[in-house]
Amino acid sequence: MRTTKKYELKRWYDIKPYTSEVLDILKDLSLQSHYDIAREVLKVIDVIKANSRELDDPPLSIGVDRVVGLFSQSYKRRWYDKNLPINRVFKSASSLQDEDFQNIMQGIFTSLKEENG
Repeated sequence: MRTTKKYELKRWYDIKPYTSEVLDILKDLSLQSHYDIAREVLKVIDVIKANSRELDDPPLSIGVDRVVGLFSQSYKRRWYDKNLPINRVFKSASSLQDEDFQNIMQGIFTSLKEENG
């Protein structure tokens, strides 16, 4: 008798606080809103990257998880993979340290939640 193991499938962003909620809100916004949001978030990401370079003497590896995440984004199966501004935000944010990534997601979530009720 063959038994089947049940695996709980999780999307990569289900384990990251705020990320799933951010994607849910973004999905309902216009493409123009996506560009507006991406422009501002990318500015913040650039500042974080510039400041972290100043603090780190040797360059840090972005880690296997981030490399795999960037590689898997090339499959472009989900709506946010095909959406240029949102895709760019997630690719840029994925190269940040985990705490910085979470702060970005929390900031986006807080801003969007306030604007969209």
